[in-house]
Amino acid sequence: MKKLLSIFLILAISVSVFAQESTLLRLNYNKGDKYLMKMNMSQNMGGGAMSMDMNMHMLMEVVSSEDAVFGTNVSFSKVAMHMEQGGMKMAYDSDVEEESLDENAKQMGQQMKPLLETVLSVKTNNLGKVLKVEVVSGAAANIDQFTSQVESVVYPEEKVSVGYAWTAEKDNNGLNIKSTYTVKSIEVDKVVLDVNGVISGNATGSMLGTMDIDKQTGTVIESNLIMDMTVMGQEMKSVIKITMEKE
Repeated sequence: MKKLLSIFLILAISVSVFAQESTLLRLNYNKGDKYLMKMNMSQNMGGGAMSMDMNMHMLMEVVSSEDAVFGTNVSFSKVAMHMEQGGMKMAYDSDVEEESLDENAKQMGQQMKPLLETVLSVKTNNLGKVLKVEVVSGAAANIDQFTSQVESVVYPEEKVSVGYAWTAEKDNNGLNIKSTYTVKSIEVDKVVLDVNGVISGNATGSMLGTMDIDKQTGTVIESNLIMDMTVMGQEMKSVIKITMEKE
């Protein structure tokens, strides 16, 4: 009976310690660090009237680290997409040689070429807040669509523990997303967040998902989000997965 009681006490203490564990979420990059960001996004609009699957790779190199501010260069190394609308299909992959593409894919390749030649300079503080974005090279006219991917989540000033929640609001070209991040678990090497968002502005709807944050570097190593929106009277569902791997 005493042994059983001791086991229960050990379990109770262990659970209590785990529940009270807290950690400080901070970006912690070193100059010279390199990361590969992979984004997979699928979109369906109007009950299947139009669908798109996109795969994009972005390279990020830390070029400076000073006073809790990190300078990074971001470039786009791969874009692949498959679109279908009204029974018509179109596919493009930047890894495929141009002579192997059909005419529609070649036209899309010309539109994507400026993006693949673009390099961004991004300054971020250790809370994850983007302070400045500049185009170093290239001239992608639609680069604003992609700069929002640079900023994932801004961390709170204080330590977080399981159940802790904070809210951040972001506006990108008229699309406003108010997100609430709740700490689901704190593990040996990562912090897992539940994400709930309200979308307003050019579109209305909601966002649900999870994020895994590396405890050592503060990097969002995996993000899975589902966005259900209404855009100009049309229903749209986006499923987005982003991973970040250190090279």
